[in-house]
Amino acid sequence: MRIAIFTPVALDRASPDLDAALALADAITDQGVEALLVGTAHGADQQIAGRLTIRALEQTGAIALAHTTRGARQIAVSGPVWTWAADAATRRVIGQGELDLVVLLGDDTTPMTQVVLDAAPSTQRVGTTGAKQAAKEVIALAGDHARRPSPLALPEPILADFHLHTYHSHDCSTTIDELVERALDLGIGALCVTDHNSIAGGYAAKAHVEAHGLPLHIAVASEIKTLKQGEVIGMYLQEDVPPGLSFADTVDAIRAQGGFVYVPHPFDAHHAIPPEALLERMAPMIDALEVANGRLAREHYNHSALAFARRLGLPEGAGSDEHVIAGLFTAGLELPAFHDPASLALALGAARIVRHPRNFLALQARKWFRTRRRPPRAE
Repeated sequence: MRIAIFTPVALDRASPDLDAALALADAITDQGVEALLVGTAHGADQQIAGRLTIRALEQTGAIALAHTTRGARQIAVSGPVWTWAADAATRRVIGQGELDLVVLLGDDTTPMTQVVLDAAPSTQRVGTTGAKQAAKEVIALAGDHARRPSPLALPEPILADFHLHTYHSHDCSTTIDELVERALDLGIGALCVTDHNSIAGGYAAKAHVEAHGLPLHIAVASEIKTLKQGEVIGMYLQEDVPPGLSFADTVDAIRAQGGFVYVPHPFDAHHAIPPEALLERMAPMIDALEVANGRLAREHYNHSALAFARRLGLPEGAGSDEHVIAGLFTAGLELPAFHDPASLALALGAARIVRHPRNFLALQARKWFRTRRRPPRAE
């Protein structure tokens, strides 16, 4: 039997609420039942350990949650700031953790508690006093198999490209018609249209697809230039994020819209990139890191990004960085279908990177030739 206790308090900051959570978890384990204590953390080490646990859960199943020491297992699904990655991690624990009961500690309403209430078919609220009696009650409830959370069921997989451009970028001449037609020819089911400092291309593509009833999901996005700290892609944006902000302020501006934070080509020395120390510090607020970019001069830049993501337990993304239509889907993902930031974050846990490499110099030559010849576009 396994019971998960979700608490909105930090697992690494002393407080009366944490004492209550630990007491309940210990009381459950004292009666021979597995207990998971799921919360947040301020310390980087515990945040990384939590992300690595979730990655292991995605890859190997509920065995990843097995106890390694005596007592309750603690898992931090986020830092102090709630993210779409934390949303997905919480849903993973509930839907894939082979739980017999989901318990919410306390009466607070937080982003975590809202996700738990949405993801678990049934949830037991428990107060912060009387740990031994509460433990007996929740163990008895866990014996009712009707309360067992449903297994996590994901939609059928599609192909997706997370990083591409249209003629709304200054260095690209691909039209919306060309982009959509080529994507459908390749069997792609979703595109994140990431024009430089503009969501205009994404909105144009979305309108085109909807007007013609085409089976292609468009995530409106933008690749935003920061002030000497690289670029950040915001997905599912409603309005433009201004360029020239710091990396942290750009991330905050994306999050303020409820957008998904995606960092492209983070180790490509031919782009302006954020310092690795900054990336590591900002990792708790990054929803995904691009580990396969189809338009890099040297593949070892992708290898460095992959190693960094796996060391920190970050979700992994991929995109072609298309600037000419021949470059579309040189890198991408096969993953469950998604339609918003929450379903995207969840789908990334079951994603597979797909590569169709093209010669870098040939793509660059086509880009140069097309952008030199393109006529001024009508606004």
